[in-house]
Amino acid sequence: MKRLSFVVVFLGAILVFPVSAAASDLTLSDALNRTLKSNPDLQKYDYQKQAAEALTLQAGFSPNPRVGLEVENFAGSGESSGLDNAQMTLSFSQVIELGEKRQQRMNAATAEEKVQQAEFEYQRIEVLAQTTQRFYRVLKLQEFIRLSKQQLHRTESLLRTAQERANAGAVANSEVTRIQLQRESQRADIEELKGQLAKAQAKLSAMWAEQPNFNQVSGTFYFPLNLPEQADVLNAVNKAPEYLRLLDSERLLQAQAKALEADSTSDLSLGFGVRYNNQSDDTGFVVEASMPLQLQDPNIGRIQQRRVLHQSNLQQQKLVRTQLRSLALALINSLQTHQNYRQKVKDTLLPLAQQLVEQTNQGYARGTHSLLQVLDAQNELAQLEYQRVSREHAIYSDVIQLERMTGQAFLGEQQ
Repeated sequence: MKRLSFVVVFLGAILVFPVSAAASDLTLSDALNRTLKSNPDLQKYDYQKQAAEALTLQAGFSPNPRVGLEVENFAGSGESSGLDNAQMTLSFSQVIELGEKRQQRMNAATAEEKVQQAEFEYQRIEVLAQTTQRFYRVLKLQEFIRLSKQQLHRTESLLRTAQERANAGAVANSEVTRIQLQRESQRADIEELKGQLAKAQAKLSAMWAEQPNFNQVSGTFYFPLNLPEQADVLNAVNKAPEYLRLLDSERLLQAQAKALEADSTSDLSLGFGVRYNNQSDDTGFVVEASMPLQLQDPNIGRIQQRRVLHQSNLQQQKLVRTQLRSLALALINSLQTHQNYRQKVKDTLLPLAQQLVEQTNQGYARGTHSLLQVLDAQNELAQLEYQRVSREHAIYSDVIQLERMTGQAFLGEQQ
């Protein structure tokens, strides 16, 4: 089923996991499985589904027959003081539902069951998408920490060079102090990132209502990606979970209106029985038929309510479809922007920044470049590395949002 497969396809298509992840590492597959098993928002739907199934079962029942016993003309006065003149009637009656009440009632209950199932499917996509987003948030912070440690390593290497030059009297000791300050600032940044990572891990584990029991997530931002075509995305909007949920609600309102109209039809009650007259010791049969007089429709208000809600639902369908198409176009444009910028950073800006760091480091060792030039070059390289990861995370986030919104898989097999 293509709906709901977006997370699985996303996992298989764009993630490259280590062949054997450590026991303390968490993969996206693990996170999704735990979410499906233990997420509190999903657990309640199992009970709601059972409740809807019970209502469908209930709707299929017809009215039970009635058995009656009637005793007349006894325990009174005069000739009716005893049981000599008593009359006893034993009767059996059955209400016959007209207007296809039972069938319409079952149709409404079945439609309600489908609405509950559609709501569950919609919520499942929402929850899995949220888990996936939180997983990549953790992965991004892990990458930030790794890059920050690389930057710290570059600073420590520069510090050793500065100490050698200061010992030789080529630079002032203040330059060593300046680099030491830079190093400690970077260490503080790493500690802050670790705090953010712990928070992100806790939020990820909250998706399956547990405390974090893993050290890190296992995965990577894999590129290049084949971005979805605009036409494919716009076509998928017609099958978006939010839109399909409205269609199921529309069918429910129609079924409920028909059930109410059928309920407005009077039912026929038929009965027969046996009457015994104690005075004459005679027995006779009794047959009765009755039907309520519907001087006015008892459900006219509720039927009108369903019709108004049905019109509102149709209007919502138009608005939701238009809104989804607009959001889809915005996400496609955002994806293209992030993709182009990331490619520019990777192919042009990062190589130049790395070259600049090498040149300034060599120049500083020779005394032709100042400390400020070296620090600026290193900071520029670090910022570009962060930007690359940020753009990659943004691309993944937009793709997840697209697939969450449409319930469709676009990426296919990535080469």
